[in-house]
Amino acid sequence: MHIKAPIVSKPVGASEIPEGGFGWNLDHRGTDGPILCEFCGTNHPERLDQSYTLGTVLGLQVVEECCGKVIDILYKELAEDFTQAYLEEFARNPTNPRFFFFLDKLSKVLEVAAKKVNETSAAISSSKESLSKIKNV
Repeated sequence: MHIKAPIVSKPVGASEIPEGGFGWNLDHRGTDGPILCEFCGTNHPERLDQSYTLGTVLGLQVVEECCGKVIDILYKELAEDFTQAYLEEFARNPTNPRFFFFLDKLSKVLEVAAKKVNETSAAISSSKESLSKIKNV
């Protein structure tokens, strides 16, 4: 599939740099030559002091400094839909090596979530006890 025209008519804006320097862009690469943001059609001049950060979104080359914010917008709007689709795919074939990193992350996230659930449950129990003491007074 090739899109003949840019999806947007001007740069969407800079994306936030995530903590730790890693983010959505697994196709992360750089260039210092002139470059076209295929997402909005902006031609960026040659850069001698710093590399442009490039990625691929919907099959298009995106200059993150130009339209990186589109990822933030897509995540905000579609993260739940993509997560559900990914989990359904995982459920169909959980032993696929593609899910190795997902399984590693999932076990760590579930540990944190279980701890928070236990803390919340303890706080609720404590609040109930305090409330029952107030009612008895």
